[in-house]
Amino acid sequence: MASEIAAATWLTVLMALVAFLSAEGRNLLAEDTPATKTKNKTVEEILTYETFNGIFPHRNDPLSKAQGFYTYESFIQAAGMFKDFATVGGEQMQRRELAAFLAHVARGTTCGFSKATDGPYAWGLCYYQELSPSSLYCKDDFNYPCVAGVSYHGRGAFPIYWNYNYGPVGKALDIDLLNRPDMISSNSTLAFASAMWYWMTPQKPNPSPHSVMVGEWEPTDDDKLGYILPGFGATTNILNGQIECGHGEDWRGQERISFYQTFAAYLGVEDVGENLDCGLQKMMPSGYTVM
Repeated sequence: MASEIAAATWLTVLMALVAFLSAEGRNLLAEDTPATKTKNKTVEEILTYETFNGIFPHRNDPLSKAQGFYTYESFIQAAGMFKDFATVGGEQMQRRELAAFLAHVARGTTCGFSKATDGPYAWGLCYYQELSPSSLYCKDDFNYPCVAGVSYHGRGAFPIYWNYNYGPVGKALDIDLLNRPDMISSNSTLAFASAMWYWMTPQKPNPSPHSVMVGEWEPTDDDKLGYILPGFGATTNILNGQIECGHGEDWRGQERISFYQTFAAYLGVEDVGENLDCGLQKMMPSGYTVM
Protein backbone atom coordinates (compact mmCIF):
# COMPACT_ATOMS: atom_id res chain seq x y z
CA MET A 1 0.00 0.00 0.00
CA ALA A 2 2.82 2.40 0.96
CA SER A 3 4.61 1.70 -2.31
CA GLU A 4 1.45 2.46 -4.28
CA ILE A 5 1.06 5.81 -2.47
CA ALA A 6 4.70 6.64 -3.10
CA ALA A 7 4.34 5.79 -6.78
CA ALA A 8 1.23 7.94 -7.08
CA THR A 9 3.01 10.81 -5.34
CA TRP A 10 6.00 10.58 -7.66
CA LEU A 11 3.65 10.42 -10.67
CA THR A 12 1.92 13.60 -9.50
CA VAL A 13 5.27 15.34 -9.00
CA LEU A 14 6.50 14.16 -12.40
CA MET A 15 3.35 15.41 -14.16
CA ALA A 16 3.65 18.77 -12.43
CA LEU A 17 7.31 19.00 -13.45
CA VAL A 18 6.48 18.17 -17.08
CA ALA A 19 3.72 20.78 -17.10
CA PHE A 20 6.08 23.38 -15.63
CA LEU A 21 8.86 22.62 -18.11
CA SER A 22 6.39 22.65 -20.99
CA ALA A 23 5.12 26.07 -19.96
CA GLU A 24 8.65 27.35 -19.51
CA GLY A 25 9.58 25.94 -22.89
CA ARG A 26 6.69 27.71 -24.54
CA ASN A 27 7.68 30.93 -22.83
CA LEU A 28 11.28 30.60 -23.97
CA LEU A 29 10.18 29.76 -27.49
CA ALA A 30 7.86 32.74 -27.52
CA GLU A 31 10.65 34.99 -26.31
CA ASP A 32 12.81 33.84 -29.20
CA THR A 33 10.29 34.53 -31.95
CA PRO A 34 10.56 37.77 -33.96
CA ALA A 35 6.89 38.57 -33.32
CA THR A 36 7.33 38.72 -29.56
CA LYS A 37 10.64 40.53 -29.78
CA THR A 38 8.75 43.29 -31.62
CA LYS A 39 6.90 44.99 -28.79
CA ASN A 40 4.28 47.66 -29.26
CA LYS A 41 4.85 51.10 -27.80
CA THR A 42 2.37 53.78 -26.91
CA VAL A 43 1.68 56.58 -29.36
CA GLU A 44 3.25 59.02 -26.88
CA GLU A 45 6.47 57.00 -26.78
CA ILE A 46 6.86 57.15 -30.56
CA LEU A 47 5.39 60.56 -31.27
CA THR A 48 6.77 62.65 -28.45
CA TYR A 49 6.05 66.33 -28.01
CA GLU A 50 9.46 67.12 -29.51
CA THR A 51 8.85 64.84 -32.50
CA PHE A 52 5.41 66.32 -33.12
CA ASN A 53 6.94 69.80 -33.12
CA GLY A 54 9.68 68.61 -35.45
CA ILE A 55 7.15 67.32 -37.97
CA PHE A 56 4.94 70.41 -37.71
CA PRO A 57 7.43 73.16 -36.82
CA HIS A 58 5.37 76.02 -38.25
CA ARG A 59 1.90 75.15 -37.04
CA ASN A 60 2.02 78.10 -34.63
CA ASP A 61 3.84 80.42 -37.00
CA PRO A 62 2.23 83.87 -37.42
CA LEU A 63 1.75 83.00 -41.09
CA SER A 64 -0.24 79.89 -40.19
CA LYS A 65 -4.00 80.27 -40.52
CA ALA A 66 -4.38 77.74 -37.68
CA GLN A 67 -1.96 79.44 -35.29
CA GLY A 68 -2.62 78.18 -31.76
CA PHE A 69 -5.30 75.68 -32.80
CA TYR A 70 -3.62 72.29 -33.19
CA THR A 71 -1.87 71.00 -30.06
CA TYR A 72 0.12 67.89 -29.23
CA GLU A 73 -2.15 67.21 -26.27
CA SER A 74 -5.25 67.23 -28.48
CA PHE A 75 -3.61 64.77 -30.88
CA ILE A 76 -2.79 62.34 -28.07
CA GLN A 77 -6.28 62.71 -26.60
CA ALA A 78 -7.83 61.95 -29.98
CA ALA A 79 -5.53 58.97 -30.54
CA GLY A 80 -6.70 57.52 -27.24
CA MET A 81 -10.22 57.30 -28.64
CA PHE A 82 -9.11 54.61 -31.14
CA LYS A 83 -7.36 51.74 -29.39
CA ASP A 84 -5.69 50.29 -32.51
CA PHE A 85 -4.52 53.59 -33.97
CA ALA A 86 -0.74 53.30 -34.34
CA THR A 87 -0.58 50.73 -31.53
CA VAL A 88 -0.37 47.37 -33.33
CA GLY A 89 2.18 45.33 -35.24
CA GLY A 90 5.33 46.31 -33.41
CA GLU A 91 7.29 49.53 -33.25
CA GLN A 92 8.30 49.76 -36.91
CA MET A 93 4.74 49.23 -38.11
CA GLN A 94 3.53 51.80 -35.61
CA ARG A 95 6.04 54.34 -36.89
CA ARG A 96 5.09 53.58 -40.49
CA GLU A 97 1.38 54.02 -39.80
CA LEU A 98 1.97 57.33 -38.02
CA ALA A 99 4.10 58.56 -40.92
CA ALA A 100 1.36 57.66 -43.40
CA PHE A 101 -1.46 59.22 -41.38
CA LEU A 102 0.48 62.41 -40.69
CA ALA A 103 1.46 62.65 -44.36
CA HIS A 104 -2.20 62.77 -45.37
CA VAL A 105 -2.93 65.26 -42.60
CA ALA A 106 -0.08 67.50 -43.71
CA ARG A 107 -1.03 67.31 -47.39
CA GLY A 108 -4.59 68.35 -46.57
CA THR A 109 -3.63 71.24 -44.28
CA THR A 110 -0.35 72.56 -45.69
CA CYS A 111 0.42 76.10 -46.74
CA GLY A 112 3.99 75.24 -47.72
CA PHE A 113 5.63 75.81 -51.08
CA SER A 114 8.98 74.99 -52.65
CA LYS A 115 10.83 78.05 -51.29
CA ALA A 116 9.07 78.22 -47.93
CA THR A 117 11.19 78.41 -44.80
CA ASP A 118 12.42 74.88 -43.93
CA GLY A 119 10.98 73.55 -47.19
CA PRO A 120 7.54 72.54 -48.47
CA TYR A 121 6.99 69.69 -46.00
CA ALA A 122 7.35 71.72 -42.81
CA TRP A 123 4.05 73.60 -43.04
CA GLY A 124 1.42 70.99 -42.25
CA LEU A 125 -1.43 71.92 -39.88
CA CYS A 126 -1.48 75.41 -41.36
CA TYR A 127 -5.26 75.37 -41.94
CA TYR A 128 -8.12 74.15 -39.76
CA GLN A 129 -10.89 75.06 -42.19
CA GLU A 130 -11.44 76.24 -45.74
CA LEU A 131 -11.13 79.98 -46.18
CA SER A 132 -13.87 81.76 -48.13
CA PRO A 133 -15.83 78.62 -49.13
CA SER A 134 -17.42 78.83 -52.55
CA SER A 135 -20.62 77.02 -51.54
CA LEU A 136 -22.47 75.44 -48.62
CA TYR A 137 -21.50 71.93 -49.83
CA CYS A 138 -25.03 70.70 -49.33
CA LYS A 139 -26.46 67.77 -51.27
CA ASP A 140 -29.78 65.99 -50.83
CA ASP A 141 -29.28 62.98 -48.58
CA PHE A 142 -32.02 61.01 -46.83
CA ASN A 143 -29.86 59.87 -43.91
CA TYR A 144 -27.93 63.09 -43.37
CA PRO A 145 -30.06 66.02 -44.58
CA CYS A 146 -28.65 69.52 -44.63
CA VAL A 147 -29.67 72.05 -42.03
CA ALA A 148 -30.85 75.29 -43.60
CA GLY A 149 -28.14 77.92 -43.78
CA VAL A 150 -25.38 75.66 -42.43
CA SER A 151 -22.14 75.38 -44.39
CA TYR A 152 -20.46 72.00 -44.73
CA HIS A 153 -17.18 73.33 -46.08
CA GLY A 154 -13.83 71.77 -45.30
CA ARG A 155 -12.85 71.56 -41.64
CA GLY A 156 -10.40 69.51 -39.59
CA ALA A 157 -7.15 67.61 -39.98
CA PHE A 158 -8.67 65.60 -42.85
CA PRO A 159 -10.78 68.46 -44.22
CA ILE A 160 -14.38 67.18 -44.20
CA TYR A 161 -16.71 68.37 -46.94
CA TRP A 162 -20.44 67.81 -47.56
CA ASN A 163 -23.30 66.98 -45.21
CA TYR A 164 -23.15 63.26 -46.09
CA ASN A 165 -19.61 63.16 -44.68
CA TYR A 166 -20.27 65.29 -41.60
CA GLY A 167 -23.24 63.08 -40.72
CA PRO A 168 -21.48 59.74 -40.18
CA VAL A 169 -18.53 61.40 -38.44
CA GLY A 170 -20.85 63.08 -35.98
CA LYS A 171 -22.75 59.85 -35.40
CA ALA A 172 -19.52 57.98 -34.69
CA LEU A 173 -18.21 60.65 -32.32
CA ASP A 174 -21.64 61.17 -30.74
CA ILE A 175 -21.88 64.85 -31.64
CA ASP A 176 -24.39 66.67 -33.83
CA LEU A 177 -22.22 67.83 -36.72
CA LEU A 178 -25.15 68.36 -39.05
CA ASN A 179 -26.35 71.22 -36.86
CA ARG A 180 -22.92 72.22 -35.57
CA PRO A 181 -20.19 71.37 -38.10
CA ASP A 182 -18.19 74.26 -36.65
CA MET A 183 -17.35 72.05 -33.65
CA ILE A 184 -14.65 70.50 -35.85
CA SER A 185 -13.04 73.90 -36.40
CA SER A 186 -13.39 75.04 -32.79
CA ASN A 187 -12.08 71.94 -30.99
CA SER A 188 -8.69 70.58 -32.03
CA THR A 189 -9.31 67.19 -30.40
CA LEU A 190 -12.37 66.75 -32.61
CA ALA A 191 -10.40 68.02 -35.60
CA PHE A 192 -7.93 65.16 -35.11
CA ALA A 193 -10.52 62.60 -33.99
CA SER A 194 -12.61 63.10 -37.12
CA ALA A 195 -9.54 62.38 -39.24
CA MET A 196 -8.66 59.31 -37.19
CA TRP A 197 -12.19 57.97 -37.51
CA TYR A 198 -11.93 58.07 -41.29
CA TRP A 199 -8.48 56.51 -41.07
CA MET A 200 -9.73 53.63 -38.93
CA THR A 201 -13.15 53.00 -40.51
CA PRO A 202 -13.79 51.02 -43.73
CA GLN A 203 -15.87 52.88 -46.31
CA LYS A 204 -17.47 49.87 -48.01
CA PRO A 205 -16.45 48.42 -50.35
CA ASN A 206 -13.11 50.03 -49.55
CA PRO A 207 -10.91 48.97 -46.64
CA SER A 208 -9.75 51.43 -44.02
CA PRO A 209 -6.37 53.11 -44.59
CA HIS A 210 -5.36 51.71 -41.19
CA SER A 211 -5.96 48.12 -42.32
CA VAL A 212 -3.82 48.74 -45.40
CA MET A 213 -0.87 50.16 -43.47
CA VAL A 214 -0.85 47.44 -40.79
CA GLY A 215 -1.09 44.58 -43.28
CA GLU A 216 -4.60 43.39 -42.40
CA TRP A 217 -6.12 44.09 -45.81
CA GLU A 218 -5.85 41.45 -48.52
CA PRO A 219 -6.52 42.68 -52.08
CA THR A 220 -9.07 40.75 -54.11
CA ASP A 221 -8.30 39.35 -57.55
CA ASP A 222 -10.08 42.37 -59.04
CA ASP A 223 -7.92 44.68 -56.92
CA LYS A 224 -4.80 42.96 -58.19
CA LEU A 225 -5.95 43.27 -61.78
CA GLY A 226 -6.39 46.98 -61.11
CA TYR A 227 -2.90 47.20 -59.56
CA ILE A 228 -4.39 48.06 -56.17
CA LEU A 229 -1.85 46.48 -53.87
CA PRO A 230 -0.90 46.96 -50.20
CA GLY A 231 1.09 50.13 -49.65
CA PHE A 232 0.82 53.86 -49.13
CA GLY A 233 -0.63 54.33 -52.62
CA ALA A 234 -3.75 52.38 -51.66
CA THR A 235 -4.38 54.76 -48.74
CA THR A 236 -4.32 57.68 -51.17
CA ASN A 237 -6.73 55.78 -53.41
CA ILE A 238 -9.12 55.27 -50.50
CA LEU A 239 -8.99 58.90 -49.40
CA ASN A 240 -8.78 60.74 -52.71
CA GLY A 241 -8.67 58.20 -55.51
CA GLN A 242 -11.31 59.92 -57.63
CA ILE A 243 -8.98 62.89 -58.03
CA GLU A 244 -5.42 61.63 -57.73
CA CYS A 245 -5.41 58.02 -58.92
CA GLY A 246 -5.88 56.05 -62.11
CA HIS A 247 -4.56 58.55 -64.64
CA GLY A 248 -0.79 58.29 -64.35
CA GLU A 249 1.46 60.48 -62.26
CA ASP A 250 -0.42 63.19 -60.38
CA TRP A 251 1.38 66.08 -58.68
CA ARG A 252 -0.89 65.89 -55.63
CA GLY A 253 -0.20 62.19 -55.22
CA GLN A 254 3.52 62.84 -55.59
CA GLU A 255 3.31 65.45 -52.84
CA ARG A 256 1.66 62.90 -50.55
CA ILE A 257 4.47 60.44 -51.23
CA SER A 258 7.07 63.10 -50.45
CA PHE A 259 5.33 63.99 -47.19
CA TYR A 260 5.23 60.28 -46.29
CA GLN A 261 8.89 59.70 -47.08
CA THR A 262 9.93 62.84 -45.21
CA PHE A 263 7.96 61.97 -42.09
CA ALA A 264 9.00 58.32 -42.26
CA ALA A 265 12.65 59.35 -42.20
CA TYR A 266 11.98 61.70 -39.29
CA LEU A 267 10.20 58.95 -37.35
CA GLY A 268 12.94 56.39 -37.97
CA VAL A 269 11.00 54.12 -40.32
CA GLU A 270 13.39 51.56 -41.76
CA ASP A 271 11.25 50.53 -44.74
CA VAL A 272 8.48 52.67 -46.22
CA GLY A 273 7.17 49.69 -48.18
CA GLU A 274 6.24 49.25 -51.82
CA ASN A 275 3.42 50.58 -54.01
CA LEU A 276 3.66 54.18 -52.86
CA ASP A 277 1.95 55.64 -55.94
CA CYS A 278 -1.65 55.17 -57.05
CA GLY A 279 -1.22 56.67 -60.50
CA LEU A 280 -1.63 53.34 -62.28
CA GLN A 281 -4.17 51.92 -59.84
CA LYS A 282 -7.81 51.57 -60.75
CA MET A 283 -9.75 54.25 -58.90
CA MET A 284 -11.52 52.88 -55.85
CA PRO A 285 -15.25 53.58 -55.52
CA SER A 286 -15.93 57.03 -54.16
CA GLY A 287 -16.34 57.03 -50.41
CA TYR A 288 -14.87 59.87 -48.43
CA THR A 289 -12.73 62.39 -50.28
CA VAL A 290 -9.97 64.44 -48.70
CA MET A 291 -9.96 67.65 -50.71
